[in-house]
Amino acid sequence: MFPILNNVAEDSLTFVEQIMDYVSNPELWIDIGSRVLAAIGLIIVALILVKIANRVINNFFSIKSKSKKNNDNVKRNQTLINVLQNAATVVIWFVIVMMILEAFNLPVRTLLAGAGVVGLAIGFGAQSLVKDMITGFFIILENQFDKHDFVRINTSGTPIGEGEVISFSLRATKIQGWEGELIVIPNGSITEVVNFSRFNAISMFEVNVSLEENLDEIEQILADFFKDFWQNDDALVSEPEVLGLQGITNGEANIRVLIETKPMEHFGATRRMRKEIKNHLATKGIYISIPKMDIQDFETKETEQTEDE
Repeated sequence: MFPILNNVAEDSLTFVEQIMDYVSNPELWIDIGSRVLAAIGLIIVALILVKIANRVINNFFSIKSKSKKNNDNVKRNQTLINVLQNAATVVIWFVIVMMILEAFNLPVRTLLAGAGVVGLAIGFGAQSLVKDMITGFFIILENQFDKHDFVRINTSGTPIGEGEVISFSLRATKIQGWEGELIVIPNGSITEVVNFSRFNAISMFEVNVSLEENLDEIEQILADFFKDFWQNDDALVSEPEVLGLQGITNGEANIRVLIETKPMEHFGATRRMRKEIKNHLATKGIYISIPKMDIQDFETKETEQTEDE
């Protein structure tokens, strides 16, 4: 009575039977299982290769640093280790993912072609990301700064970060500021770098003594003191130098002293040197002077005004 409905029911039953036969086929599950096992094996291989690559990179730079014991080389090596390990990880996982797709008979070339078109479209909207990576590459190539360097980073003359470089990648630089704050700066924003960690630091300060003191004698006392003292301070790289009388202000003679220290060690070294100079001069009966103001003229003028009245 309803031949059409009967035909549809028979076709549906046949389709379901075909699906059940396909699903219940042992060869299908054996094939899927083998592909899954192959994918798991490739993932394990990727993890092993990443560890091997990281260890090889570490060992290579460890051997290199032993041949040249230099703080700049150590920091440079740490920066390169970080960048190379990240790059090796990305390359290894990219290759492994492609092999997994091949294991499941997915059209890798078609996917790559489609990804290239999509990537081109995204690239126009991600120009800042490309700029960050290109700038990061040139920072490494030109060795502008390394991990653990103390830097000031500017954008067109405006400071945007100052502190110790704690992490560096092709995309961004992380800096820890004076108060422990974390500053993340995209590399594309870096136009000027002031690196305080490449060369020895110079500090100049004044020792204030009374004008009544013999300045030549004080300079000689300081010079003799520096000859014996400076090697006791690990931050100093050379003997401090007495530059001489810098000026006279408020009844004080300002004797300028110059010290050269290791990079970024001049702050603490200057404070310690001031204290040692003060204590040493005190043993010689010479004390840091107190600013004085001569008010004799004011008293004379007030006296004259009173007499006129």
